[in-house]
Amino acid sequence: MFDRIAQWQPDQGAAATARAVGALALAALAVIHVVDLPGTLGPTPLVGIGYLGIIAGSILVGGVLIARPHWLAWFAAGAVAIMAMGGYILTRALRGGFLGDHGDVGNWHCPLGIAALSVESVIILLVLLAGLGAWHARIHAPEAARQPAARRTPQYSRPA
Repeated sequence: MFDRIAQWQPDQGAAATARAVGALALAALAVIHVVDLPGTLGPTPLVGIGYLGIIAGSILVGGVLIARPHWLAWFAAGAVAIMAMGGYILTRALRGGFLGDHGDVGNWHCPLGIAALSVESVIILLVLLAGLGAWHARIHAPEAARQPAARRTPQYSRPA
């Protein structure tokens, strides 16, 4: 059993699925901020500018995730999610407000905010799982290269 685990090879289909889910989560994050954008542009223009940055960053990084499976794209996805989450927390936690937003202090029950936090958590989880998968593949890559090609073929795909 452990022999088979040691011969594990990353599944390209799973990587493509993770990238697609990450891109969809980033698109959902952008949509949530587009819905809330009109209420922030007038009274709190700095928060509105931050929203525009989150929207543009989410769309751009989502496109890069689909186009290229690179660790920098995952890093950028995590950075967008962490910065958006940090902005949400700062606008509600700081007594004097953050970026001129005094109305949201203590407002932890905002439905769009909770939706955004949920999507950002999914993005961060995907980034962590992608990093774990890359780390696992990197550790096992030298072992797989040393084994003969016939030995690397999974048991279920060998001809009978």
